[in-house]
Amino acid sequence: IEAGTIYGAWGALITVFGLFTGTIIDKLGVAKCLRIGFILSFITRVMLFTCTSKHVLLFCTLVSLPLANCLGIPVLTIGLRRYTNNENRGFAFGLFYVVMNVGALIAGPLVDVLTRYYNNNGDSEEGSVNDAGEYEDDATTTIDAAWTMTSNRGIILSGVIANFVAVFVAFTVREIKVDSNAHVPSAIASGADLDDDSIVDDDSLMSDSPKSKTNKTVSTFQPIQGDTLKILSETIKTPNFRRFLLVVLLTLNVRMIFRHLDGTLPKYMIREFGENTPKGAVYSINPALIIIMVPIITAATSSVDPLVMIHYGTYVSALSVFFLVLSTSLWACILFVITLSIGEAIWSPRLYDYTTTVAPEGREGTYMALSSAPLFLAKLPVGLISGVLLQRYCPEHLEEGEERHSKTMWLIIGLMSISSPLLITFFWSYISGGERGAGHSNPATRISNGERVMRDDDDMYFQNEDDDDS
Repeated sequence: IEAGTIYGAWGALITVFGLFTGTIIDKLGVAKCLRIGFILSFITRVMLFTCTSKHVLLFCTLVSLPLANCLGIPVLTIGLRRYTNNENRGFAFGLFYVVMNVGALIAGPLVDVLTRYYNNNGDSEEGSVNDAGEYEDDATTTIDAAWTMTSNRGIILSGVIANFVAVFVAFTVREIKVDSNAHVPSAIASGADLDDDSIVDDDSLMSDSPKSKTNKTVSTFQPIQGDTLKILSETIKTPNFRRFLLVVLLTLNVRMIFRHLDGTLPKYMIREFGENTPKGAVYSINPALIIIMVPIITAATSSVDPLVMIHYGTYVSALSVFFLVLSTSLWACILFVITLSIGEAIWSPRLYDYTTTVAPEGREGTYMALSSAPLFLAKLPVGLISGVLLQRYCPEHLEEGEERHSKTMWLIIGLMSISSPLLITFFWSYISGGERGAGHSNPATRISNGERVMRDDDDMYFQNEDDDDS
């Protein structure tokens, strides 16, 4: 339960820090925030790799690492919005999601290899050194020990190396934006460096000068300044944000499946199938399928509204849990991960797309920060819930005559998860923007009803701020 609580607190604190850094991201811009975030993350990972104190470990896990994390993925998604146009944005977010899963694919087999190595060679006769770098003797007391290499430290070391490279890459990022309605020049699409003539400011784009009439789609981006409280107040009052916040709330339970994939499933597999069960290999099915399927699905459905993809994809993800309700077997675990991955490939990358495109330009960080408030309420208890469910229905040690009831545990998780798509269906007419005028339904609603509607703007299923709040 303690480990689950710390895991849940880590996720919740990312959300808390994100809540307070949202307006800072908008003010500083993408480039500066990425540099700050990656530098802080690098320092923290080095501390985690070298520390032998539980207090230092907790400080890194619950303070500096969450702060660095909230300046990582959220800022990258904002950058993706500004560096893409309407035509290629959906595919770009899919590719971004694939890249994230490459690391997860590598991590799975790595965890198995390191775990087996240290389980076979790292034990001593009188005690052992745990993954926090502390010595545990036969009396179950824990004292600080000299530094020693463990499986977790090996995994952290790989993160240190990747983070070191990321710091240098962050210093190459420029504060620019791409015209959402224009095609991206081949030089930009290929990642080539842009010279000064390739970037124009906003004034020249709006002028009648010869320079503005050429195919210039890239301009410098100036972060919008303003009072923090005023920014927050104006954002909360918009109908767009309230619909967006409802979508975030409705997807909470299905998003928590991924926490159970990371935290609950490995312990369940060890307790049901033994210490050497291939939990890492089963976990790596998820990123492997994501890498293969996401580019295909996002390319094929780039014209479909992201909210529609979220609606259908969450049903697939939520139903995946019920394989573990029907059977306690390794094959049930594999089918769970496969089905979950298919659903994830359908909707999860488009959630990034939806989040950034619904926010006004320059206020993406504020939208993400405010929308993270309900995530805080979910992430904190999910670790505790995982620990309680495992202890009650799938305990590590059984007394004589006791049995595990793992199917009941997964039934509880499954019922919580399926509530998300069901509630999205119930509130669909509101979150999709309803109807705009007599006899004309909203494009997102029409797509959900089976019509093929091309996506032609970023605000296709939301009222403008000047419209009446319905």
